[in-house]
Amino acid sequence: MYTAVVLAAGKADRMGKLKQLLPWKEKTVLETVVDNVLDSEYIDDEVRVVLGAEADRIKKKLTNYSDARFRIKENPDYEEGMSSSIKKGAEDLSKNTKALLVFLGDQPLITADIFDNIIKEFEKSSSDIMQPVYNEKPGHPVLISTDYLPDIKKLKGPMGLKPLLEKYSKEVYYFSIDNKKIIIDLDYYDDYLYYKNKYE
Repeated sequence: MYTAVVLAAGKADRMGKLKQLLPWKEKTVLETVVDNVLDSEYIDDEVRVVLGAEADRIKKKLTNYSDARFRIKENPDYEEGMSSSIKKGAEDLSKNTKALLVFLGDQPLITADIFDNIIKEFEKSSSDIMQPVYNEKPGHPVLISTDYLPDIKKLKGPMGLKPLLEKYSKEVYYFSIDNKKIIIDLDYYDDYLYYKNKYE
């Protein structure tokens, strides 16, 4: 079974606004991300949204989810960097979870069919770590077997999974996918406006 870890704890300093709550179609950016994940037929264990900055404010927008897979995890150490949120998202997993999908809470363009396509490829492969790439640029989600939980627990700082991917570089399967959406996130307000207008 697969558990999704949605990293949505940051302060969005580069955006200048709380991007999790920016409007996206009829909802917010983060709600759209959650909807897309819950629509995946292959993410069948839990969908964990890791919150940090302004968690209480964001949680008010996430009260309507009745799906049994949905969980909110609060990371009080979010200012220590992305690694702290990944560790929080990987805590106390069910014994059924065999792999995590780790990705960002500002990626509303990654739809359920993309998640499903990537997971199906992971299922066919013999790799325990997989990262999709578009035009040789790495994207999300990163899939990683729970066999690597001891390494995840040792992560520190703002680099997220990069140190782990570098440590096990020979074991990572880079899956080439012809879909630019896997590399699009919303770091800056101009990015947000551009992609919002393009895809609405």
